[in-house]
Amino acid sequence: MKLILLSKHPESCPVCQSYQPYARKKDLKKEFVVLSELDYQMLKALNVDGTPAIFILDYKSYSEEAIDLLKSLLKYKENAYVIVVNAPNEAEVAVNFLKAGAYHYFTQDLNYECLCNLIDEISAKKSLTDKQIKEEIDEYFIGNSPKIQKIKEILPKVAETNCNVLIGGETGTGKELVARLIHKLSPRAKAPFVVIDCTTLQETLFESEVFGFEKGAFTGAMSSKKGLIELADGGTLFLDEIGDLSLSIQKKFLRFLQERTFTRLGSTKPIKVDVRIIAATNKNLKEEIISGNFRADLYYRLNTVYLYLPPLRERKEDIPLIVDHYLNLKQKELKKEIKGYTKEFMKKLMEYDWPGNVRELINFIERAIILTEKDIISEELIEEYLELKKEDERIKQERHCDEGKTTALTDKETRKINLVEIEKKLILETLIKNNWNQTKTAIELGISRKQLITKMKKYGLFKERYHIGSKNSN
Repeated sequence: MKLILLSKHPESCPVCQSYQPYARKKDLKKEFVVLSELDYQMLKALNVDGTPAIFILDYKSYSEEAIDLLKSLLKYKENAYVIVVNAPNEAEVAVNFLKAGAYHYFTQDLNYECLCNLIDEISAKKSLTDKQIKEEIDEYFIGNSPKIQKIKEILPKVAETNCNVLIGGETGTGKELVARLIHKLSPRAKAPFVVIDCTTLQETLFESEVFGFEKGAFTGAMSSKKGLIELADGGTLFLDEIGDLSLSIQKKFLRFLQERTFTRLGSTKPIKVDVRIIAATNKNLKEEIISGNFRADLYYRLNTVYLYLPPLRERKEDIPLIVDHYLNLKQKELKKEIKGYTKEFMKKLMEYDWPGNVRELINFIERAIILTEKDIISEELIEEYLELKKEDERIKQERHCDEGKTTALTDKETRKINLVEIEKKLILETLIKNNWNQTKTAIELGISRKQLITKMKKYGLFKERYHIGSKNSN
């Protein structure tokens, strides 16, 4: 990516003095070019017309002509990033430049560090054409149904921003795949993509795993260790199945999301990170909020953009495309040539609801390739698979019924035990209260003396056992 300074007086422009040392440090010296006028022939010679470029426009050199220069530049080159420097500290002028397409606007009081960070940010952006973006999305996300097309249209817009994204959908619909695609299409593509599996995140280990720890923070901490959040710095942090987090961990995550800072275990020094947050869940978080299982403030913090991935049963027209794609992919992996499948095979695939969604379909395709003895996959394989699924479901239901019976018996026995203990305790307390006088105790309990003696023998309630004297036991 070229960096071009447009200035009639580059020797007096502070950008040259501030940026050149930075350029040398980053080995960008060859990329830095100074032009006094917008020379299109020169730009073409620099091969700027075919690739993105950063233009730093020195307002002082052109004054009122600067905005026309900006418009001409953007008209000539759509994928240009124009940063205006040395501009007047006037809100109206700044607004006009930004409306005209300027990427950023600096006054004469130039913040060099901010300028360098801005150039870094732009340089990190992927220079994919619309066609390349479409190809990337189609390769990752198979399907042409209306619901999938709508998601495909949104993805590039979401990817180029840093906003938080919440992805909803049943298990197996491809939530992590979409999260990885957003990362791949974003300016953060070259930085890490770190996954936190919220289903396995133990409360006792949360801080050490996610925030990291310092040497000596606890027994066995022989050296410092970066947490998952710190490892994702500059990239994307993917919170998989966030709906499974406990409320106490949700509170800690919320604090981090608000401030983008955290503290390692055993340290008091806050660490600031630059991460993009993408979360996914197979739960209805609005219902979880009503049930008291999920924090509303965390939900709204995560839900800047919401993407819902429909289950496969709601987009069955995509099944042939998915099958063809993965049939081609898996046969190469398994080194087995498959020419195709029968019409009846596809018909039965379309009839099945695929509760495990795309993941289940992909696993079945792999199974079919392995088990078929011919180069054409026949319907017998899907029929056999569906019979196995029915058998699994029958066994599951039987097990569920047996567990229900066991639970019912256990509950009944527990209630019985509890009642016995309550009765024993009540009789003992009443006996002690009445100095083991059986007649008074029986009257107070509303039973006969004979019944009381029977229960005392049953529960082993004898005064000798409790070392309590009695004036009169009658």
